[in-house]
Amino acid sequence: MKSFLVLIAMLSVASVNIAQKATISEQWIAMNTYSFYDPNPVVNPDRIYPYFRFDGYEKDGAVKEWKMVVLENDFVKVFVCPDIGGKIWGAIEKSTGKEFLYYNHSVKFRDVAMRGAWSSGGLEYNFGDIGHIPTCATPVDYILKENEDGSVSCVVGAIDLPSGSRWNVEIKLDKDKAYFETIASWHNTSDVPITYYHWMNAAAKANGNLEFIYPGNKRIGHGGEVGDWPYDNGKHIAMYEQNNFGIYKSYHVLNAYANIFGGYWHDDNFGFGHYADYDDKPGKKIWIWGLSDQGMIWEDLLSDGDGQYIEYQAGKLFNQAAHSSTFTPFKHREFMPYDSDIMRELWFPLKETKGMVAASEYGVLNVKQEADGFELYLSPLQKLETDIVISSGGVKLFEEAVNLNPLQLYKRKIKIDINSDFTIEIGRQLLKYDSKSVEQFLERPTVPLKEFNWNSAYGLYVKGLELEKQRRYEEAMEAYESAYVKESTLLPVVGRLALGNYRKAKYETALEYSLQALAIDTYDPLGNYIYGMVNKDLGKLDEAKSGFSISAQSPEYRFAAYTKLAEICLQEQQLNETIRFANKALLFNGTNTRALELVVIASRLNNDLSKYNETLEKLDNLDACNAFVAFEEHYDGEKVNEQWLSNISNELPFETVLDLAIRYDQVGQKKEAIQILDSYKVDHPIIKLWLAYLNPENRKELLEQLSKLSAAHVFPHRKETLKVINILLKEKFSWQMSYYAGLINWHIGCLEEARQCFVACDEEPDFVAYYLSKINLFVGDEGVKQACLKRALEIDSDDWRLNLLLIENAIASKDLVRAENLAKKYHKRYPENAKFGMLYANALMKQEKFDKCLSFLENFDVMPYEGATEGRNIYHEVCLRLAMRALERGQYSYVIDYANKAKLWPLNLGVGKHYDVDERLDDFLIAIANENLGKKEEAKACYEKVMGHQTPQYLNESSKLLWQVLVHSRNNQYEANAIIEDAIKKEPDNLYIQWVKNVYAGSDAMRLEAQILSSNTTVQAYDTKFVDVEFFITKDFYTKLLQLGLINKFVQN
Repeated sequence: MKSFLVLIAMLSVASVNIAQKATISEQWIAMNTYSFYDPNPVVNPDRIYPYFRFDGYEKDGAVKEWKMVVLENDFVKVFVCPDIGGKIWGAIEKSTGKEFLYYNHSVKFRDVAMRGAWSSGGLEYNFGDIGHIPTCATPVDYILKENEDGSVSCVVGAIDLPSGSRWNVEIKLDKDKAYFETIASWHNTSDVPITYYHWMNAAAKANGNLEFIYPGNKRIGHGGEVGDWPYDNGKHIAMYEQNNFGIYKSYHVLNAYANIFGGYWHDDNFGFGHYADYDDKPGKKIWIWGLSDQGMIWEDLLSDGDGQYIEYQAGKLFNQAAHSSTFTPFKHREFMPYDSDIMRELWFPLKETKGMVAASEYGVLNVKQEADGFELYLSPLQKLETDIVISSGGVKLFEEAVNLNPLQLYKRKIKIDINSDFTIEIGRQLLKYDSKSVEQFLERPTVPLKEFNWNSAYGLYVKGLELEKQRRYEEAMEAYESAYVKESTLLPVVGRLALGNYRKAKYETALEYSLQALAIDTYDPLGNYIYGMVNKDLGKLDEAKSGFSISAQSPEYRFAAYTKLAEICLQEQQLNETIRFANKALLFNGTNTRALELVVIASRLNNDLSKYNETLEKLDNLDACNAFVAFEEHYDGEKVNEQWLSNISNELPFETVLDLAIRYDQVGQKKEAIQILDSYKVDHPIIKLWLAYLNPENRKELLEQLSKLSAAHVFPHRKETLKVINILLKEKFSWQMSYYAGLINWHIGCLEEARQCFVACDEEPDFVAYYLSKINLFVGDEGVKQACLKRALEIDSDDWRLNLLLIENAIASKDLVRAENLAKKYHKRYPENAKFGMLYANALMKQEKFDKCLSFLENFDVMPYEGATEGRNIYHEVCLRLAMRALERGQYSYVIDYANKAKLWPLNLGVGKHYDVDERLDDFLIAIANENLGKKEEAKACYEKVMGHQTPQYLNESSKLLWQVLVHSRNNQYEANAIIEDAIKKEPDNLYIQWVKNVYAGSDAMRLEAQILSSNTTVQAYDTKFVDVEFFITKDFYTKLLQLGLINKFVQN
């Protein structure tokens, strides 16, 4: 037996040297799956429209088989799941069986992402806007490749519908490497600037004495807030276990010019690493759910026993910027029209290296300092036959030739004075480490320039630009218009007003602003570009050519302008000119996929097969999932083989088909557009609409077919479709087309036009979602709301979304008995939908049925969703209300019981307890009750807890400061005032602190209350904006306690 094992070992070594190969296959893997369902048909256009949310999540799992693409060589095994966003499901180092990408053995979809559904683990890709990409839980397009060099690839990709951009990720595994690489390509195929956001989010297990290896000395948050790294407040926060404080962690680590980051599990002697050129991926982030129950509640919600995880993320920008990051150096970015970005990254295991100080595609290097030198660890990521040279002060200390296989550990003890600097070089520039680099940090600014004037015309322009880069177009236009009022000749503002109106299809207004820009500077790049865009859409092609020609003189718009010139020439059938301008665009951006498409079409029409095939291959290599390539390969100039559709496997295939048809139609290739749409055999209203437009001879029949198709779950969003609808509506009205026009107008910000379209539909639409959508469009119009509710009830009085709105309306109008009965009915019918339970509890509480409300909450199960706190907020309030009622009745023991109960965080309500909780009001009530019971020591202890509360730096001060101030004022009014002033100094714009100050001083608190009530309480994704959800409780209890005469002694005279 022993001899047999030795033989196997020898054969294994031989296979490394001789028979290495990479394989790729599709396999079906069974996993316990908790599915999502119930797509929301109600429209309320936001930053991800036309995508819709999923509102249903299975509480219990069922085994389901999932298609996995498996890439494998002798060293690593990588799993890709095309049907779940194309994400890499996990990656394993084969000799140990250990994961360097977390492999989740269950598929647990939970409400976390922009569309709700999201699953943890593996490696996901995010393009477009902040947050998890809209395609993260649904199928994407994919293809498999066996490359000539022996490597294998799986390419996944999709269109980002809100921006009109395309992304691809090639997951590539070489036959003889111990890493896999991802090559992310992102193409802005639209003709306007879009939001730039791109991060790759990888997961790894949290346990095992994990140390994060992130070069740098500072960290920033989503809002650009700055902290130290890797030590902060005496804690070594690079160690996972030492993050046992605060809330969720988003550490964007800064200030090292480094290509690597990773982590190491010291208990496992294993780790994970990432490499990318700094110019491709300067962003390096750690995400931790949090080690308190707030984060650990998610462990079982997202897996069936694989344990808690962390995320190691790589991005194009320094941070995932929330809106508040605007006011720091870490602003947002935009992606210019027809620009492309291609980024290569390596993902690899750290096997027995004890950590990592340097890495490249050739290997991982680590150095462990010792008293008399250091221990060197080298783990090759590919075959290494080279030299290792160690030098210090120009003197060579050590040299050795090595011949190592991938992951074959090389270890040497090197003796050197611990104060001496040294370098380690592997081969000729294969891998290098310089000990001085450990202490060399960048000095880039991390705090904003105080002198910048946000209220100046330029400041308002920057504010508008930042909003535009976040897809907040209406707010951006308001900022630009404010800047224009201050300084109407500020050229960047005039240009952006032209662009903003172009986005809204307000072509005459856009043209007016572009002419103003050219009257200031006839060579202005943006002014000329919009001048060209508007005139192209208005059919004034010579004017358009003039604008694009001058805009092309600017590097910023050069390749976009040349691309538009090529489009116009193709539209005019000037094939040689098309190719000439497209080649000019490609000269300045060789990966401009739109320009390549134009060359392909023009070459085909020119019968230049050599140029045609060459360019089509180049496009395929850049954008492998692009349907354009598949169509061209199956099109003979007259008809297309429907096989071209076979690679379209994404969630919304009609969007891919329509997008492609429009790209052909835009350049005068009507025949191809019709072929594309005709070949798609699934009936869809917008496809029918376009066919009716392109086929005048069949228009009547096609529009008749359109009228019979359901308009529910149809979300048109393209301006090109709006133009088509407006043409067709002039020939014949239909409520469906008017509705679709309304949706597009609403989406692009033309609200008045959208309302007119909805009004024209009258009451013909026969589905509830239309009327709920109309209520959203006519927000604040009570007449429209009541009419819509009446019609919706006639259609389907049992629709749960309709009844949810009815309950909310009943609560708002104080029809609380009806709200209670309806909420109870639908909670019983849909127990998994926590919204009904929340509304039921609210209705009970507002009727002061506190005991009943508390009893319900103690038995109410809420499936958590990211950021959810409502269940615990209601629970906390109802316990406090019961405590206050007991106080009013003189039942002081009950006060203590309920106030102590208020401090609990029942996990069934979907929220875990934080490390830093604010119990000032709870303890204040307990102190008063103890005083009235004659328990002076207990009262004193509670008062001291209130006085000793410290709001941590990462949290905002709240109105509960009032209770702390009141307790301090008993003995020392100066001290009470000092506490207020100190809080104001830290947060000068915090209205809640100002309110506390005014209440305590007996001055104008009503004005501040009104200001707080009128302020916008909407918090954007990942933002640091603070809303004190318990302000009303503090305000109410303060009044009640005054009336009871229980705090008069505390109040300043």
